Amino acid sequence: MPLSSALAPGFVRISYSGSSEPHHMILPIDFDVPPTPGTEPSFNQRGGGTVALTAALDLFFDPYAPMYNVGTAFGIAEVYAVDPVSGVRTFIYALNVDRTGEDAINPQIALVEGVFVFKCASGKPLKIYTMEGIFAADARNIGTPPAGVRTTFVDYMLSDENWVWGRSNSFPIAFISFTSKENDRLRVQSGFSNF
Repeated sequence: MPLSSALAPGFVRISYSGSSEPHHMILPIDFDVPPTPGTEPSFNQRGGGTVALTAALDLFFDPYAPMYNVGTAFGIAEVYAVDPVSGVRTFIYALNVDRTGEDAINPQIALVEGVFVFKCASGKPLKIYTMEGIFAADARNIGTPPAGVRTTFVDYMLSDENWVWGRSNSFPIAFISFTSKENDRLRVQSGFSNF
């Protein structure tokens, strides 16, 4: 018997540059109507509205891009529908995000991943990653992020305009934490492993 897919009903996969290899961000989504391959899809928003992919990416990147140095390039955004039972993915649409990071002061921190964790209405977590952004390792923000770009991003994710859907079929309702650390896989691939 096939297992149900945690990424159903779909996701957006966004590629962006890293210090040694590209990164890929996965954002779960909830289509407002069944998607048609080759046609720009629209997603449901936390507040009950809908938003087309192009506008959705602008809404997301306005608070997300400032967490990256201007040298980070965001590239293709691919949309896939996912069968809830079989997990089979169907390609729907793609476009170039055509954005860069926006922080011209803080450098890119190689090998470090940051993780925002939100509680969804279902009680399950939603994690949003920042790979090689501007955050140093060993940041720990529990309950409330510090003022600045982290707070702006958290405010967006909890706003009515948010379209990022929890993998548990519900939207985020509360911020849990932000943590950062060196990514073990990136460290090994870069040749800085102690193993």
